[in-house]
Amino acid sequence: MPNSSSNKSVPRQRATAIVIRDEKILLVRDRTRTSFSLPGGGIESGELNEETTLVATSISYLFQHGGKANNHHVFRIQADGDVDVIADAAVEEFTWWDRASELSIYPHVVRILEQFGEGN
Repeated sequence: MPNSSSNKSVPRQRATAIVIRDEKILLVRDRTRTSFSLPGGGIESGELNEETTLVATSISYLFQHGGKANNHHVFRIQADGDVDVIADAAVEEFTWWDRASELSIYPHVVRILEQFGEGN
């Protein structure tokens, strides 16, 4: 019987960060993608810093959001520092999104932000 970690039908566990500054949400775009997503990755300490060089000063677990490819464990993060994505070879660019500007964003990101908005 195959190992469940190699089973592509089992969603990956992913830490997903909602970082807000000046009423704008931090989004990142990977080099191989055309749409933006919330920063995150494997569930491990230091993931936000690895991807953006931000240093988390406060972390609050919000909720879990299921998807086909990822099971998102969503966190609200307060962070210090300036964003610099050059340290992560996978990330092409970042933006502080005002939620009004036209931007290509993955549908699951919109659903996560809607769920976040309902609780705040």
